Amino acid sequence: MVLQNCAVNSVAPYVPSTQNPWNAQKVAHLYRRLGFGASLNNIQAGLQQTPSQLVDQLINDAISLGAPTPPPWQNFTSDDYDGNFDLYIDHQQELYSRWIRNMIIEGTQSKLALFWHNHFVTELEVYDCNSSMWKYFSLLHTYALGNFRTFVEEIGKTPAMLIYLNGNQNIADEPNENYGRELMELFTMGEGNGYTQEDIVEVARALTGWQMNMYDCTPSYFDSNYFDNTQKTIFNQTGNWTYNDVHELIFTLRQNEVAHHICGKIYSAFISPVINEEMVAEMASTFIANNWELAPVFRQIFKSEHFFDPLMVGTQIKDPFSFLVNLMKMSNFQDEIDFDMDTLLYLSRRTQELGQALFNPIDVAGWPGYRSWLNENTLTARWAISSTMLYQLNDTAKTNLVALAIDLTNNSNDPAVIVEAIASHYIGLPISAEHLQVAVLNFKGEIPENYFEDGSWNLFWDEAPEQMVNLLSYLTRLPEFQLS
Repeated sequence: MVLQNCAVNSVAPYVPSTQNPWNAQKVAHLYRRLGFGASLNNIQAGLQQTPSQLVDQLINDAISLGAPTPPPWQNFTSDDYDGNFDLYIDHQQELYSRWIRNMIIEGTQSKLALFWHNHFVTELEVYDCNSSMWKYFSLLHTYALGNFRTFVEEIGKTPAMLIYLNGNQNIADEPNENYGRELMELFTMGEGNGYTQEDIVEVARALTGWQMNMYDCTPSYFDSNYFDNTQKTIFNQTGNWTYNDVHELIFTLRQNEVAHHICGKIYSAFISPVINEEMVAEMASTFIANNWELAPVFRQIFKSEHFFDPLMVGTQIKDPFSFLVNLMKMSNFQDEIDFDMDTLLYLSRRTQELGQALFNPIDVAGWPGYRSWLNENTLTARWAISSTMLYQLNDTAKTNLVALAIDLTNNSNDPAVIVEAIASHYIGLPISAEHLQVAVLNFKGEIPENYFEDGSWNLFWDEAPEQMVNLLSYLTRLPEFQLS
């Protein structure tokens, strides 16, 4: 497994060179990290742009999506469902499938929202309210590339967060420290980084007053009767601090801690789990200089020489959604498969089996990621799920795989050339000669060797679609396919 430790340490924009050219592998690398992968058309179009232009396009397209369009049930309370459990579940499944469809069709905004879901963690199993789930989903997408300070301010008042981290139980006479602690430890400053236990107590008092009735599933609100209207001392500053004041204090008096913690998480999730402090420091400076706007930080690191250094390819382990959606994107299945709700919910169930249940991370710290995604159970489950998906493809999708091979190889009839081109397209990393040899055998299948030797076999044979499925089923089992 490749881990960066000597990549170019520069946030200067990557300029292609003979030694480090702009090629299909780099375009695919960008799409895998800033989304869920790319079709061949995406890659070919990307090659017609400069690296910086393509980064700007992906980020600008994500920003232009704006806030997601709300469903008719966005404000449904418990009374609106009136005990109709089937309707309640239907609305949840609608939102599950909507997010997964966006991952497949759009990519970048959904990828970033998934990252923030794992930062500002809530669990549907705890708050169990569809309108709360919608509000949370909407914020994750709306602020995915927006202003981080505003993001933090808004997320703490959402019904989902008020229930999940006991904000609604945080009242003047009985303060609850849970959200105040996580606000600093997880959401802004980092564990033990610039605050004390006494700060947690005082922040909790300042955050009192925000309420949500989880049983009625009604909107959150501020009730001044529950607010601690007395002096508090936070970061050695004393005043009758309020919810807004807490955020002002954090983002002014602890701006360096916030910037470093958040940029470190971005770097770890999108670039490499091995933190490069020099790069994080550059990102943090950009973050502060741009008044907590996220887009400039993402533009800087994704345009950088550091990100496009060849050593940065394959430093991440794909999470379950990236594993399955990337397979679809690289195959261009989004144009060939009818992604109805049943299909999308099937994907949701499969990713849950692999350890990533949408709207239900494992705890407040989120999915640990990286090596935790793979163990003997989840790895074999990946193999089984991807093979099942491939062998159940309809004829149109299988034919599309053949067309991909034709385009990538200029209609070669050499199995070794085809296998190497397909492996390069899907994986982007060199694979061993031994694995290539086995891949060729899987691709040839039961077709007699003499048809390959005399050149009579080609990709227009009736067997070619199944050969492509056999090849991909093998490739998805390789260690390199698990990397991004």
